[in-house]
Amino acid sequence: MKTKVKREQDRVLNKETGQYEWVWVERTRYIHEREDRELAVVDFLKGEQTPSQLVQKHHITNEQTLFSWVGRYLSENRLLSLQQETDEEMPRKSKDEQIRELKAELRKARKEAELEKLRAHAYDTMINIAEETFNIPIRKKSGTKQ
Repeated sequence: MKTKVKREQDRVLNKETGQYEWVWVERTRYIHEREDRELAVVDFLKGEQTPSQLVQKHHITNEQTLFSWVGRYLSENRLLSLQQETDEEMPRKSKDEQIRELKAELRKARKEAELEKLRAHAYDTMINIAEETFNIPIRKKSGTKQ
């Protein structure tokens, strides 16, 4: 993990005068390498510590950053494992085994597609409710000039 120290001005309340003042502060910014991110993700997946504890331990900006790393890590691993299985193991298996596995993959893909449809419907419902509640248009109108 690399660190970068930056010196900048910040507005701070002076307790004696009760007024805000500008003071110079040093802020340390952490630059996480791929290995550091993977280590944080593995620690999260072990479940031994809470996300807030991991944020402090690994000097991560916030919990959302940790969650995005977890999502990226899991999707990368799933894609890599699928590619390895299809490329290496398919020719070694009998036709019946290949058909069974392909059917299982198809069922899994259909289930994922159904979940994505439900997610899209939930977002659509959320937008409709927000438009009605706050009386503002949220969806982009087609054909508008930008």
